Amino acid sequence: MSSIAIAHDNHSHFDHELLPGLDKQQIRFADIEPLIKRVQRSDIITTEQVGSSYEERPIYRFKVGSGDTVVFMWSQMHGNESTATPALFDLMHKIETDEKWREHWAGEITLYMLPMLNPDGAERAQRYNVQGIDVNRDARALQTPEGKILMEQGKTLKPDFGFNLHDQSRYYEVAHTGKPATISLLAPAFNEAKDINDSRERAMQLIGDMKIVGDALIPGHMGRYNDTFAPRAFGDNFSKMGISTILVESGAFPNDPNRQKAREVNVAMLVKALESIANKDYEKQTLKPYHSIPMNNSNSFKDVIFDQVKVQDGGHNYLIDIGFNRSGSGAETTGYIREVGDLEPFPAFDRYDGSNYVYAPGRAYKIPSEGLKLSHHEYLDLVRQGYSHFVGDAEALNVRTHLPVAVNPRNLPGSRPQQRDNATFLLMQQNEVAVAVLSGVVLQLR
Repeated sequence: MSSIAIAHDNHSHFDHELLPGLDKQQIRFADIEPLIKRVQRSDIITTEQVGSSYEERPIYRFKVGSGDTVVFMWSQMHGNESTATPALFDLMHKIETDEKWREHWAGEITLYMLPMLNPDGAERAQRYNVQGIDVNRDARALQTPEGKILMEQGKTLKPDFGFNLHDQSRYYEVAHTGKPATISLLAPAFNEAKDINDSRERAMQLIGDMKIVGDALIPGHMGRYNDTFAPRAFGDNFSKMGISTILVESGAFPNDPNRQKAREVNVAMLVKALESIANKDYEKQTLKPYHSIPMNNSNSFKDVIFDQVKVQDGGHNYLIDIGFNRSGSGAETTGYIREVGDLEPFPAFDRYDGSNYVYAPGRAYKIPSEGLKLSHHEYLDLVRQGYSHFVGDAEALNVRTHLPVAVNPRNLPGSRPQQRDNATFLLMQQNEVAVAVLSGVVLQLR
């Protein structure tokens, strides 16, 4: 087993063991199947298959405890939102191995957990299910088998508390602090007016207790999600059904591409929530801690910003900041320019002083008819000569580098970089290539 270390001794109460093998950006059914089989042998946790996905992958529900208060947790209804699924198995591991802690609440609570509601989407690393439907927008129409299963669980279990576990974009910022929102919380509205009834108030009070964990583990990296009523969404409909619903959105943390910090905080918050529910500690909370959580600032972060790059376009000379985002990793990386202009207000995961650079579009290298073996060293030599991409027969190019290689790319920037252009361009210094941006990957050449 492995665990993420907590920096300060007073955080040790929130330091929980994380299972190995799940430190990944994308979790698929094959990743959790061995864990499911292990839990199926448990004397403490009961396993039940409650249905199947559109492509007949099994969907399991796990149960522990015998109390009158019913708590229901579910994850990965969006297939590409993986963080909370490992966290639920981490929680099950703690339940099985920490007898003293379990006995503290198991007589007060009956806990149900449903990890990976959308295994077909998880297999494809996509938000939607295999029908192309967003399961979290199917709470009314119920045209997806996954949505039907979740609604049936809500109506059958009649949970007092529901935990709706998601991932959010890494570009969310906590207010205007320059910090990414690693965890965002919300007690969803049950009507357009965003009224607060008893069940929503309980959710807000419980979030007030969960906030203690975030303040300790990720100070300054916790935000509050927008509470505009979404009539098709499960969280809002469960809230409308009288379930005290807590939305947990996992986001980015610096130098943590697989969101293991958010996973750690998920586990700690769920542990804290079970303790608070069992002890009724949340009843002592006012709504002040909930409302003190700063609002998210959506789509604020950029992956990379180059500040004050000079553009020389005919007779025009001007300075711009260039901000771009990217997806994938290694040779599969793609990137696009998110915005150009004055980007000083925006935070970035990587920020560079571009004041000594002159922007230049890269040149195209024609692939020879006899083919080309492109080693890493040869690729760098071509980039230094000003080539940023290739044109011609893609099958004649034998790529042997870990860097992304653009072949016959679309939307390349011209003499003036534009929003939505491919993030493939050069930055020059004294007429030599100093920096190459290749599909969003920054390559320092000087």
